[in-house]
Amino acid sequence: MELHLVSPGSIQLQRFAEIAAEVHPHVQYIHLREKKSTAKELVETLQRMLQLGVPAQKLVINDRVDVASVAQIGGVHLAHHSLPIRQVKLMSQGLRIGRSVHSVEEAIHCEAEGADYLFYGHIYASSSKLGLSPRGLEALREVAASVSIPVIGIGGIGPCQVQEVMQQGAQGIAVITGIVHAADPLTAAMQYASKLNERRSFHAANS
Repeated sequence: MELHLVSPGSIQLQRFAEIAAEVHPHVQYIHLREKKSTAKELVETLQRMLQLGVPAQKLVINDRVDVASVAQIGGVHLAHHSLPIRQVKLMSQGLRIGRSVHSVEEAIHCEAEGADYLFYGHIYASSSKLGLSPRGLEALREVAASVSIPVIGIGGIGPCQVQEVMQQGAQGIAVITGIVHAADPLTAAMQYASKLNERRSFHAANS
């Protein structure tokens, strides 16, 4: 049951590094998704998070395989415009490779290519996807059932929605606004983690 924190691309990188350092004990993975930042800025931000005590294996960079290699972090998250998963696996041994998908067919293909996990969404209406209709819980259930690797739900998920997202077969959730823009990011992260732990305990008791 994984909790992923994703940067919003709308706050200062220094501030996100501070939030990441504060919440990382309650979060399994921290994604730096900053499309407008230079490679140098991305590396410096990752190095700052490492200096603040965030473990390298928790850090994930979106798209930039070169940055992941230079910063010596744990993972890279790919999109449809990124390098093919199979090529990334060949050139970057040891990286945990994720991929965002939007259909059952895409999920099956990415699993076959060697993805370690998938993001699927957006599940609910999301401030980061204004004007786009959410894909919903039923679609999430279909994607999760189509592959054996973890599927992580993303998009508009608040603590009160965690249980119903996990009931669709998701192995975790990814959060942007719910933590980054919370009045108290640490408390928010702990709330999400608590809901995931409840689900983990329920799953263990019934398996």
